[in-house]
Amino acid sequence: MKCFPSWCRPSRVHDGRHVLERIQLLSENIKNKISAGEVVEGPFSVVKELMENAIDAGATAIQVQVLEAGLKKITVTDNGHGIFSEDMELALCDHATSKIRDVHDIEHIGSYGFRGEALSSIASISVMTILSRSMSESSGTRITNEGGAHTVSPYAGLAGTTVIVENLFFNVPARKKFLKARNTEMKLLRETFLRLALPNHGIEFSLDVDGKRNITLRAAGTIDERVRQIYGDEVFGQLYYETLQDLKVSVGGFFSKPDFLRSSRNMQLYYINGRPVENRYLGFLLSRAYEAVAVKGKYPAAIIFTEIDPQLVDVNIHPAKREVKLFDQRYMDSLVLHLAEKALNRSHAMDASLFRETARRPDTIEEEEGGRSDEDISVPAGPRRDEQPTYRQFTADSPVETESLPLRELPGLYTALTGQEDYRILGTVFDTYIMVEKDNSLSFIDFHAAHERFIFDALMKPGHTMEIQELMFPVMMELPLDDFNVVMDSIERFSEIGFDIGEFSDKTITIRTFPAVAGKVDIEAFVHECIDEIRDERGKRDVRKSIAASAACHAAKRSGDLLSRSEMTVMINRIFSGEHELRCPHGRPFVHALRKEDLERIFKR
Repeated sequence: MKCFPSWCRPSRVHDGRHVLERIQLLSENIKNKISAGEVVEGPFSVVKELMENAIDAGATAIQVQVLEAGLKKITVTDNGHGIFSEDMELALCDHATSKIRDVHDIEHIGSYGFRGEALSSIASISVMTILSRSMSESSGTRITNEGGAHTVSPYAGLAGTTVIVENLFFNVPARKKFLKARNTEMKLLRETFLRLALPNHGIEFSLDVDGKRNITLRAAGTIDERVRQIYGDEVFGQLYYETLQDLKVSVGGFFSKPDFLRSSRNMQLYYINGRPVENRYLGFLLSRAYEAVAVKGKYPAAIIFTEIDPQLVDVNIHPAKREVKLFDQRYMDSLVLHLAEKALNRSHAMDASLFRETARRPDTIEEEEGGRSDEDISVPAGPRRDEQPTYRQFTADSPVETESLPLRELPGLYTALTGQEDYRILGTVFDTYIMVEKDNSLSFIDFHAAHERFIFDALMKPGHTMEIQELMFPVMMELPLDDFNVVMDSIERFSEIGFDIGEFSDKTITIRTFPAVAGKVDIEAFVHECIDEIRDERGKRDVRKSIAASAACHAAKRSGDLLSRSEMTVMINRIFSGEHELRCPHGRPFVHALRKEDLERIFKR
């Protein structure tokens, strides 16, 4: 008999031959759980489905309440048209829907939902209660589903619907194992909430987390106002709005100005007929449009809304409806590209106009009464190349433990650099790299990345007491809602690294202190980079490490800074000490050794 691994062994074997199982229909319970696996990935999926149902019901106010990131309880309440009492039990049946009636309707889908899968799928993996009263009835109905058993009773509430989902995945323990950390699940839930609230600006939305109001979005008269509500006035001021229209399609979008680029693509959103969808080519299209102004590792912001005849888009190709099929994807992508270029051209035109206006100004400005002339104003000059600037010296700290690859595990490099008795500093090249000759090798050191590593290791040193810099006047920062919540969720970690941050109001924080090691930095840019670092790395590593990495990056010497000979010596000695990993906190190597034999091979000696 053949030996099969345990994970692929046949269920039954008889006389060395497989016994074929008979084909049978799956039970409703199993079918619903399979369907739930496609529809419900986590608490955020439940919120998405229930919010979409509420929007389809014509609600003008939707409230979402969650406990323990939605794993314990999710409640979605709306003031929509409600469910008729006689339809309540039917609402929990698979493929029962009020959205479509025949095949023709599938080709003209104008609602978020249409399959009739959401409620039955969610009910199969949770304890679900629905309370609803239709606008045309004087009383409503309450139905509770637990383990497939329904309990129905009268309900005397207001018109509209409330859906309560408790103990999500209680009967699918395997699914719970694949859930992310609670903070990450909460982040996904907030993102889902905001992405659905964004295009539906005429609806009032609120989100309560663990009994506390987290987000409130009043009904807005325009999409501009809703974008302001979510991202704040500062971000909104960095966006241009452009539109294009032909006989079949209308496309409008907000695009960031060339000097407003972000550290992640989290503000690249694409909607078709109000539905948030994934466009796998969107990042490429935006990169192409912004290629002349883009900086490596920075991405433009874009919020794009496409309105198209429902007959020309198929939304029934993905279980969670995240992807759609368009009548002509290439044509639609060309519209997005053209729209982004149009926004950039507008920016360039405004810059040119400003330049011409500046050029027309007189060289001298008449002094106004009580004012100062330009002779009274002095601008400090930067150090000249032939001058030796004064710098604060940094000194070596005691060894620290790191989780990454240590110096001694890079044998060739370690051999080339270990020891302090015989090396020679040749200087710097391209204002970025220190050149060191030692033992028949030439090493190039990226001093910015090296300095990053030293600062990061000092910040992460166990028991390290962080020196703080107190601000004379607290800095007030208005943040997009998602960024605000990232800061609030990570407030203790910010404190550990030297920040004193408080909540001033919805979307606004106050900063009273920050890490002294950061020196003279743009505090707001520093905080934004910390937020991006946390968002990108949360769930992968300690949040404190993410903040420390940002602090180190801002505080470190920059390419183009002038280094004294003594500073270079201190830096190289720290590298030779073997105390530090030879990569910056983001994983970029900062030492490369070129051996004499490598050079001889190049020159064919």
